[in-house]
Amino acid sequence: MRQPALPGAAAKRYVAELALGERVDTTFLLRRCDLRTRQSGEPYLALQFSDKSGTVSARMWDGAEAAARAVNEGEYVRVVGVVETWQSRPQIKVDRLEPAETDSIDPADFLPASERDVGEMYDELLGVISSVHNEHLQALLRATFGDPEVAALFRRAPGGVMLHHAYVGGLLEHTLSVVTLATHLADHYDSVDRDLLVTGACLHDLGKIWELAYDQAFEYTEEGRLVGHLLLESNWLARRMDDIEDFPLPLRHHVLHLLASHHGLHEHGAVVQPVTREALVLHYIDDLDSKMGAMEIAIAEAKATGANTAYSRSLNRRVLRRRWNEVKE
Repeated sequence: MRQPALPGAAAKRYVAELALGERVDTTFLLRRCDLRTRQSGEPYLALQFSDKSGTVSARMWDGAEAAARAVNEGEYVRVVGVVETWQSRPQIKVDRLEPAETDSIDPADFLPASERDVGEMYDELLGVISSVHNEHLQALLRATFGDPEVAALFRRAPGGVMLHHAYVGGLLEHTLSVVTLATHLADHYDSVDRDLLVTGACLHDLGKIWELAYDQAFEYTEEGRLVGHLLLESNWLARRMDDIEDFPLPLRHHVLHLLASHHGLHEHGAVVQPVTREALVLHYIDDLDSKMGAMEIAIAEAKATGANTAYSRSLNRRVLRRRWNEVKE
C-alpha cells in the first residue's frame, strides 16, 4: 500500500522552480540511480532526476538499498525530500523514493522540447527540399520525408541523448540548421554540387529516428545500440533508391558516402573518411552545429546555477557563459 505524503510536503514542482529549503513531494523521471558506499561503509544513493525544465542531482542517505531495489532508471518516481545546495548547485536530500503512480502522468511534462514550432520547421525543411533540381535526389527526399511514419518520428526525435539537441524536435532543428549551412556554403563554393550536399544534409541523421527512444526518456533502442544510425539510415535509403526508376549507380554511391563519412574520423564512428567535396563540407557543418548545440547546453547550465562557466563533456572544456559586453552579476 502506498504511504501517504509526509506532513508539510510541497506541491508538485518542476526542476527549474525548486528553491533552497523547500520541501518537495513530486514526480520526476529517474535519470540515474547509483548505489554507493560512504567512508563509514554505509550505503547511499547518488541520484539524478529530470523533467522538461531540467535536471537536478540528489542524495538519499537512509534506506538506500531498499529504495534502489524498488525503482528503475528511466521510470517515473515519487520523490519526497528537501532542496539543499552542493557546490553552489541545488540538490535534493531525499527522504523517500518510490515508483510513481503513472495513470495521470503526461510524458510531455518530463521531456524537454524545442522552443521552435515543429510544424513550421518541417514545412521549412520541405521548402528547401523543393529547391533540389536533380530529379533522382528530389524523388529520394520526397519518398523519405513524405513517408507518414518517417515524418511523425522525425518531428519528435531528439538530436541526441544528452550531448547536443537533446530535446523533442531536436533532430529536426539540428537537421534544418545543417541544411541551412549547406545552402550557404554551396553558394560560396562553386565546385560543390548543391543538390547532393543539401540531400546529404537532409538525410545525414535520419537513422536517429530508429536509433533513439524518446517516448518516456531519451535513450538508445536495442536496434540503435546494435546497429547505429549510420547503418540504419544507409540500409533504409538504399531500399528507397532501389524503388526509384533508373537511379544512377554513381549517384547512389555518392549519397551513401555522405552518410557513411559524415562523422569524419573512424574513431568518431565514421565508416569511411570524407573523400568528396560534398562529404567534407557536410562533416564540418554537422560537427559545427553539434558543437554549438553542446555549447548552448553548457551555457544554459551555467545560467541556471548562476555560475560564470560550466563543463561540457562533449567539448571537453569549461564554457564561458557571458558575452564580452555583459555585466558580471
